Order: sequence, then structure tokens, then C-alpha cells
Amino acid sequence: MLLMGFAIIPALQAQNDLQISKAFDLYGEKKGVVMVKLTDEMLNGYDFSLFKSLTIKDNPSAGDFIRKCLQKDEVGAKKVKQVIANGIPTSIYLQLPRKGQLYRLILFNEMAKPEHKITLIYIESKNDSEDVLRLILKKK
Repeated sequence: MLLMGFAIIPALQAQNDLQISKAFDLYGEKKGVVMVKLTDEMLNGYDFSLFKSLTIKDNPSAGDFIRKCLQKDEVGAKKVKQVIANGIPTSIYLQLPRKGQLYRLILFNEMAKPEHKITLIYIESKNDSEDVLRLILKKK
């Protein structure tokens, strides 16, 4: 058991240098928010070492906070893709530099209609970020 705990620690530390970790800390346990955190065997078939997501409803200020975090995290990102509506980024894809053997990927989406909903996803994998994105889209 002790060895398995040490195997998880590097994966969890890879996100600690990112600003979005503040979003997970701030909103992860709030009422009306769904946070999912999966590691190791729970991710069998995806080749991820960590999957974290937040789904936040009816909280536009959370979107503003997360966008500020993402602005800082995109510095040094290998790839940045955005969808902008009315001057505000509503979808953001960040392919971050590797941390050790792990590729890191952040996905953000904010929809205003039919209901206000924010989704933030952070993934760590030994697979290239583009491969991870293809896998996610294929599994849908």
C-alpha cells in the first residue's frame, strides 16, 4: 500500500504548479459543484494517470476566476486554442509542457444557454496530448 501511495504523489504534484489547482481547491467542494478525480486503475482503458474535472452551474464569477487562472497557465503552453464569443473566451484548450514523463492537458468550456454551465478538465497522461484529445472525442 505504501508503494502505491508514492506512485500517486508525482502525478498529483504535477498539477500543483498550475493556477487551475486554485480553482479545484476553491470550487471543488462547494454546493452545486461536481468534482471528479480519477487516478490509476479507475482510468483503465484511457492511459491517463490523472483525470480531474469540475462542473459548475449558475456561477459566472467562477468562469471569470478560472479564465484568470488559465491566462497564467497558458504562459509557456505548447499549444493554445480558444473560442471567443462576445470578446470572452468560452472554450480553451491548453497543451502544457511535459512534467517529467507526463503530458498535461487543460480543457475549459463555458456555456450560457440553455443554462449557465462551466466545465474544467485537467488530464495527465504518458500519451501525447493530441492522442489524449483524440481518445476523448472517440469515446463520446
